[in-house]
Amino acid sequence: MMKRNLRFAIFTVSMVALMVTMTFLPASAQLSQWRSLNPTRDGIVGPPSRVAPAPYLYGVQMLTSSYGWAVGGTCDIFTNAGTCPGSGFALFWDGARWRQILVPATAGTLTSVFIVGANDVWAVGMQDTTGKATIIHWDGISWAAATVPVGITDLFSVFILPGGMDGWAVGRVTGAGTNILRWSGMWPTGAWSAFSTPLSTRDLRGVFLISPTEGWAVGTTTPVPPATIFHWDGAGWIDATISSPTTNNLYSVFAVSPTDAWAVGASASASPYQSTIIRWNGASWTGPMVAPTSNIDYHSIHMISGTDGWIAGGVDPTTGEGLLLHWNGVAWAPVRSLVTVGLNDVFMLPGGSDGLAVGDAETIVRWNGSKWFAQTSPTDIRLNAVSMVATNDGWAVGDNGTIFNYDGISWAHYETLPSGVNLNGLNMRATNDGWAVGDSPPPLTSPSGGFPPVILRWNGAAWTPVTPSGVALGQKLYAVDIVSATESWAVGNGTITAGAAMLKWDGTLWTSVPSGTPAGTSLYGINMLSSTDGWAVGCTDPTSGCQSSIIVRWNGLAWSAVTPPSGIHGLRDIFMLSPTNGWAVGYASAAGGQATIIHWDGSQWTSVPGPTVGGVVGVVYSVLNSVHMTSPTDGWAVGNDTTSPGKSLIVHWDGLTWNVVATLPLPPSMAVSLNSVFMVASLDGWIVSDQGLILHYGPESVPGTTTSITTVIQTTTSTGSLSTTTSSSSATTSTSTTTSIPPSPVPGFPIESILAGLVGGIATLAVLRRRRKFRS
Repeated sequence: MMKRNLRFAIFTVSMVALMVTMTFLPASAQLSQWRSLNPTRDGIVGPPSRVAPAPYLYGVQMLTSSYGWAVGGTCDIFTNAGTCPGSGFALFWDGARWRQILVPATAGTLTSVFIVGANDVWAVGMQDTTGKATIIHWDGISWAAATVPVGITDLFSVFILPGGMDGWAVGRVTGAGTNILRWSGMWPTGAWSAFSTPLSTRDLRGVFLISPTEGWAVGTTTPVPPATIFHWDGAGWIDATISSPTTNNLYSVFAVSPTDAWAVGASASASPYQSTIIRWNGASWTGPMVAPTSNIDYHSIHMISGTDGWIAGGVDPTTGEGLLLHWNGVAWAPVRSLVTVGLNDVFMLPGGSDGLAVGDAETIVRWNGSKWFAQTSPTDIRLNAVSMVATNDGWAVGDNGTIFNYDGISWAHYETLPSGVNLNGLNMRATNDGWAVGDSPPPLTSPSGGFPPVILRWNGAAWTPVTPSGVALGQKLYAVDIVSATESWAVGNGTITAGAAMLKWDGTLWTSVPSGTPAGTSLYGINMLSSTDGWAVGCTDPTSGCQSSIIVRWNGLAWSAVTPPSGIHGLRDIFMLSPTNGWAVGYASAAGGQATIIHWDGSQWTSVPGPTVGGVVGVVYSVLNSVHMTSPTDGWAVGNDTTSPGKSLIVHWDGLTWNVVATLPLPPSMAVSLNSVFMVASLDGWIVSDQGLILHYGPESVPGTTTSITTVIQTTTSTGSLSTTTSSSSATTSTSTTTSIPPSPVPGFPIESILAGLVGGIATLAVLRRRRKFRS
């Protein structure tokens, strides 16, 4: 009996010690999870008319640096307004991360948000599921739909005067309705009512009030210029449209004072189209001003003062970045946004040292007083490869020659190649040494014509092209691996007369080396253990669905084929831990079969069970595109499962089996191809994918690159405490508790769950012990 008591006492003390130890473990030692940098975006594409994927963000506003809202939806309001109601969503900023907050299920795409106070927020948008415009209100606990007058289908802007008892919303008229609504009273007893306008047939896009007796509303042209401008004098909206045949659509207006106001939009003048900026001087609207850009729509303007302001707009074709212009009191000048998507709204806190801009592909960028940095993914462009030097230093490359850099806080657009060719492979050896490879500049005239494929070198200061003279003309390079400063290797596709491209860097030149593959073969992955031991994988029939795999090995003198396991299809990537331990992944062998995973044990490659995936044989296969191992018992592979409707694929090796990772907060509905995975450490990794989606594995990032749990709904109770609601899918209703829940001390995995499990285990053991004692 005494021995049992002693053993139980030792066990109890050990468990308590373990609990205390785990409580004080640093974040880097805690369990981690994969998170999208975007709160809701999961790779579902938007309307065919736009290249940028949904969802779109159209409105943003901040009350303080730690309280803000952003709203948007799935409808493209610039090219499909009135034809795609879509569905709306709202994101809340708590000073550390963006979180999705459920809105009424009927809400259409939300286009504008206005914060009166923490418990008094309005958002408006496109037609809801009943065919009327969307108006919703946040009371500090939940979003609720407001009654909307008949005759208005879409709303584009809302403005509420201080006190919350007087406000306006503007939009599109239907039939005998109106394009202006007025709010009177306090929520929930107040009401929205239709207000007559002299030109109710035109769409109004922006509204701004200085006082109850001074304000402006601007809009589009129907059917020809000029654009619409209304002035509010306290009694009615007066037509103040200027006679400017070049002013087409005005999207935003901002008034600094009764004698100083601005409006921006698009121009209807002959090519080259001029972006529109006009200014009110107290007596008349002047302009359009000479804009610093052309052929770019200006979507939003926010003035901090008469000498300080910002404009946000579409993608600048010169820089490839979403447009941001800054006013210094004399002229408007571009400022880099470091994101490659159009920006739809900009908001600055008083003083101008803190602000936000939002845009397509759920993009959010923040101004810190000196630069803009992304709080979500900076792009909607397909990303093909990622390679990290350290936790705070990494690179990603993608289509159209785009290159992105990670500085430990956020991902930022670094540059776009003048040729615009796709970059497919990347490997970084050090902060001042890296290679990127890609396609050949057009035209691709295989087998003997064309240009060499793009090869770029990073020297710590710039990416510079290094041309492989006379080799691989018209071909593509898919992967690159660095052995040392004087030795690197790159692989690519073959031609009808030659095997897969194999290039070697000797510290001075890239030269072609026989790859030991048949004609027409493509090699997609390469991993070098040393100058005398390396591997490359691919398929011999890339134009026929990659149904046949190829593996070649370097022995220091030549590349030679190694027999792959029977029954597997093409391979996409390889990672070697040692000469006796390596992994390769690739295409599924059949529809409803397993994605290919094979293992090298030092003597042969053998198939290892992988995830069961779908696809149509001979047409499209599910595939694992990339693999990265941190140890013999820890590794990751990523790709996509093409089973309709398709989903992203992440699998993890625990030393025994490969298991599909589909746990929250990774969105279960994520339906985008994951193209590359790179692990800095066992609890720190990155995945890049189609449509620019970026996932991070690890404890909570520092504020700046915020990560969000897409299924956790944060609300605010009447007492200001936080509560959460969890939904496993796109639920339209929810229940909330009023218990105050502090932030988890271990973002990425709730330490409370671990501790609760341990305490429960101890309690169970105690009960069992008492039962045994009672029976004896």
